[in-house]
Amino acid sequence: MIKIIGGKYNSRIIEAPDEGTVPTKSRVREAISNALQNEALNGKALDLFAGSGALGIQALSFGAKEAVFVDASKKACQVISANLSKLKINGMRVINSDYLTALKKLEGEEFSLVYLDPPYAEKEYYLNSIKAILEYGLLSQNGAIMLEYEGDMPYSFPEFSRQKEYNYGRSKVVILRR
Repeated sequence: MIKIIGGKYNSRIIEAPDEGTVPTKSRVREAISNALQNEALNGKALDLFAGSGALGIQALSFGAKEAVFVDASKKACQVISANLSKLKINGMRVINSDYLTALKKLEGEEFSLVYLDPPYAEKEYYLNSIKAILEYGLLSQNGAIMLEYEGDMPYSFPEFSRQKEYNYGRSKVVILRR
């Protein structure tokens, strides 16, 4: 179980898939939400590798008008849909697809906030995701991308002028802004 931290859905409990996902810790979600409040407010969020949908739901809790959730796991997508239903959040899209196919399908849509939290061992997912996001024009002019990972990030992202890194024990978060 995961508790939503702050905003409209503060203290509401959502479920996580039984296996295959590692939910973002509550203190990390809280810090991310605080750092990205401006991008969330009235914006559109993309929760890539969504798992439980907690990051996208957190963005909705802090004022995002829309969120799209993507996960390759059918079970994860079922859990996300159930979580949205439980919170009475209607009209959000849950896409059961691998990340690159989903990003291609979303081509032309603009997101003010993108969450990238793939399986930590799959470091190439970060680089491939960012390349696709930029290629398909998915990030709004003043948008931000949040990357959560463990260990070292073997890539740099020179396409972004502002970058901020936070450390939360073993978890690290990088926020990229144009």
